Amino acid sequence: MIKISKQVDYAFQLIVELAKLKKNASLSLKKFSLQSSISFLFLQKIAKLLREAGIIGSIKGRNGGYMLTKSAEKISVKEVIEAVEGQYNTVDCASSAKCCEKNKKCNMKSGFQIINKQINEYFEHLKVIDIL
Repeated sequence: MIKISKQVDYAFQLIVELAKLKKNASLSLKKFSLQSSISFLFLQKIAKLLREAGIIGSIKGRNGGYMLTKSAEKISVKEVIEAVEGQYNTVDCASSAKCCEKNKKCNMKSGFQIINKQINEYFEHLKVIDIL
């Protein structure tokens, strides 16, 4: 089963909440943590990764918080997944030569590479706005 991790799930929950904000508004991570029952420390880690990827921005201070750096129509699902977990692959050998010990005799590698390519293309075209 292809599964989305809790980290990616929570990243999307945060982004969806940020997408609902009015223009020039920001969201307190502490407030969101309480509302969503997600660990504040875990959210801080996720927010840092999203900020480093340029998906969200932050304002420090008393009235500070987080906001999207671009509209939900321009943020791809792939971009979010890769911001918090790195390159998405269905199996380890789908995008690199590193693989299991059966690499030379594997009759599934090319099939998994096709699946991996199609999933990545789908995630690239699917935008956050599509899942709101």
